[in-house]
Amino acid sequence: MPSHNTLLSDIMEEMDPDVLVFIKEHISSFTRWDVIRFLHENPNTEDTAENLARFVGRAPHVIAGEAREMAEEGILRAETASGHTIYRLTTDAQMRQLIADLVEAARDRTFRMKLVYHILRAGGR
Repeated sequence: MPSHNTLLSDIMEEMDPDVLVFIKEHISSFTRWDVIRFLHENPNTEDTAENLARFVGRAPHVIAGEAREMAEEGILRAETASGHTIYRLTTDAQMRQLIADLVEAARDRTFRMKLVYHILRAGGR
């Protein structure tokens, strides 16, 4: 019978290296995944953290913190308008392609298991 570590390494094999790096560097919580996926699937959305929280079913203060960090990382763009910070997905073509690849890969159940594994390993919330 294979060991636990062997099974984990088998599960983690065959993941696109660029997508894996993106996951390890930027998808440290289920909240981040929800926001990134939502904005990818709704590419023209520009909104406040409070409204994004409603769309993804999360607490506004959690989304505000994560969105601020993702903007610092270049995943989101943040602009201030009328005293409110408005977030949208980055316009960087390479980053958007990585996100598109990630969202597409996540349609596969086995890949989603890999994604969940990495989020939990990062202490995801």
